[in-house]
Amino acid sequence: MHEEYPYQEVYERFRFKCAYCDLDCSLDFETWFRANLAIDHIKPRKHGGENTTENLALACHSCNLYKGSIDCNSIEEAREIVRRKKAEWAH
Repeated sequence: MHEEYPYQEVYERFRFKCAYCDLDCSLDFETWFRANLAIDHIKPRKHGGENTTENLALACHSCNLYKGSIDCNSIEEAREIVRRKKAEWAH
C-alpha cells in the first residue's frame, strides 16, 4: 500500500467503481459524492479477513449496507450476496 494514500491501490484497481454494482464514480463529482465510496473488507475482519489490498474492495454506500459483515471468501461471492439482497429488497 502507498504510505501517503494507503487505499490508492484499491481505488485504482476498481477504477473508482463500486466493486459490487459497478457504479462509475469517476464520471462526475455528484456521482462520486452520492455514492459515498467506502473501503470494504471482502472477508470481514471479524471473520478472519485481513487488511490486505487483495481483501479490500470499493463499495458504494448502498452496496456496503447490503453486504454488511457477511462472511465472503471472494469478490464474486460478495457480488452475488449484494445482488440477491438488492433483489429481495426490491420486492
